[in-house]
Amino acid sequence: MMEPASTGAPRLAWLSAMRGLAILMIVLYHITIAIYGVPWFAHPRSDWPELTARIAQLRPIPQENLTAFLLANLFRYTGWLGYQGTGVFLVISGFGLTWALVGRSREALLDRRAFYMRRFLRLFPLYWAGHLFFLVFNNLAGWRPFSPLDPRFMLSLLGLRFLPGVFHFISPAWWFIVLIMQLYAVFPFLWEALKRLGAVRFWIAAALLTVLTRMIGFFLLPVDPEMWSRGLLFTSRLGEFALGMALAWQAAGDPGKVHGWLRSPRSWLVLSLLYGCGIGLSFTRPGAAISPLFIAPAAAGFLMLLARDLLPRWPQAARVFSQVGNFSYGVMVFHQPILWALIVRLWPFHMPLMIRLSLIGAATVLIILFSAAAEIGVNELLRRWPLNRIFPPIGPYARVPVRNISL
Repeated sequence: MMEPASTGAPRLAWLSAMRGLAILMIVLYHITIAIYGVPWFAHPRSDWPELTARIAQLRPIPQENLTAFLLANLFRYTGWLGYQGTGVFLVISGFGLTWALVGRSREALLDRRAFYMRRFLRLFPLYWAGHLFFLVFNNLAGWRPFSPLDPRFMLSLLGLRFLPGVFHFISPAWWFIVLIMQLYAVFPFLWEALKRLGAVRFWIAAALLTVLTRMIGFFLLPVDPEMWSRGLLFTSRLGEFALGMALAWQAAGDPGKVHGWLRSPRSWLVLSLLYGCGIGLSFTRPGAAISPLFIAPAAAGFLMLLARDLLPRWPQAARVFSQVGNFSYGVMVFHQPILWALIVRLWPFHMPLMIRLSLIGAATVLIILFSAAAEIGVNELLRRWPLNRIFPPIGPYARVPVRNISL
């Protein structure tokens, strides 16, 4: 299950499949909310109705027959839970970056200049390519067209999507990319804090800061609570990222250690209780301040067991999920606006639910393949970048492998 990596840290083969599962959760969520609307329990919102109305949203929706009833409601409930894939990604990202360092030494020094260059080249070129693609796609498709002279376009290119009016511009899913940018920016400082405090105290401090930040945003600041809860400021999601860092620290020298914690029936019970409590808490604004710290560990634990223990029984399926995970960043950049444009045009047509979902599923597969091709193309352009010869320090980092462990 492990292969030696150049950093000295063993490569965890199941991590790619886990990323693939997480990004597919996010894609499913975006499909579901385009059809059935946003669930009230996912994030606190400024237009939240009364608690009874938020709970009533969970009532099953009627259909013409029993098969359609079961299919539609299973799809709706499962899809609504897909937003939790972002929390899993935060855990994976913190784990992957820290695992590469502790594989060398718990006292490893991080070359900040090299680190920031690698992160910049990993995130921004494909992110910029997404802007250029949707500048053409949106205008040709007549789907939320915009002008390159729109000030929001330049602000988004610079990564300033936390500003008013820019957060949901072009692709609402890009809020996550900007959150990751913030976490990468502070990771060298988090690494030093982890070395000083140790895993337990480090995560407790990060969790307390997360809860404090979320409470301040929800009750004291004039900000959109939904934007704040998603990660307008990195400290509102720090606990999930720090959890991954702490797990990697604890597992250093023993790759099976973290997985071993999850094998006992007691662990399954604990994860289930955490998950149920997290979902319940997310229906209220005070509860939403702490619910990610319940949901993310449970969701990450379940996906880890699925990726490591169950998927390998079906090698072909495991290979597919791993490949999707390898290109998860490209999928994050490209999938949402294309899917929403297709669904808005497809869903009004009268046809059986199974056919509608099959068409959307086929379109999703094509979009994932396109996203992977776009990511490969951008990486290839970086490898051939003429300025590599002028700025030698950039060269090695322009050759970042496509299978990047951190996103």
